[in-house]
Amino acid sequence: MKKLISLLLCFFSLKAVAMNSPKDAYDMALKKKAVIIDVREKDEVASGMIEHAEWFPLSKIENEKNWKEDFKKITDGKKIFLYCRSGNRSGKVKDLLKAQGIDSENIGGYEALKSELPTKKQ
Repeated sequence: MKKLISLLLCFFSLKAVAMNSPKDAYDMALKKKAVIIDVREKDEVASGMIEHAEWFPLSKIENEKNWKEDFKKITDGKKIFLYCRSGNRSGKVKDLLKAQGIDSENIGGYEALKSELPTKKQ
């Protein structure tokens, strides 16, 4: 019985990890089931961003009172995936969103993602 429970737990944890992969997030975004949000600043996105990602910088969340209305317009009830340059700021945004009752996942940094996912120049 313990082996069965362990096997089931392993199966479900592996499935959860796989759902968080950048490629899965990108596929979900293409199917309009999710949105990928770049939280870097304007000067950073000028070098490029993940194709089909939306831009919503951390500074907007920190400095604008009505950021939630704009954020909800682009997320529209979809699963939310976040990235920044290295993954640190997107982790901070994840925490800020969680404090507002908004679930999201950090898929890391652009420096790593650009080798896995299609990119576009701004």
